Amino acid sequence: MAGGTRGGRLAYCAFAVAVLVNLYLLFNPGSPGDPAPFVPHRDKIVHFLSFAAIAWTGRRVGFGPLPLGALLVGHAVESELVQHFLLPHRSGDPWDVLADVCGIGAGLALAGRLPRRAAHPDAAVAGS
Repeated sequence: MAGGTRGGRLAYCAFAVAVLVNLYLLFNPGSPGDPAPFVPHRDKIVHFLSFAAIAWTGRRVGFGPLPLGALLVGHAVESELVQHFLLPHRSGDPWDVLADVCGIGAGLALAGRLPRRAAHPDAAVAGS
């Protein structure tokens, strides 16, 4: 998995940004109160999209679907435990894990349906 081409570097940058945004969203200590109470289930939508972005970009750089999916499911569970036990103004929510897992599935499925322009010529074969 080398990102020698311009498209490869872009794919790795997109993956890195998706991971960093996810980590910020999950582990930001937060504050009391919901700034957008008029958007029902907003947090579930954010969870879904965040994990879908990591799954999709991870497949685009050549990570295999099973290891990537398993790692992300573990991350979904771990993040809710950290939120519940260690972060002020946050609580773990099993429904967030479900939204995460649905996002992971959607991201992996979408990446599997699009034409492969992998970051490395061998990544499409190795990631299958």
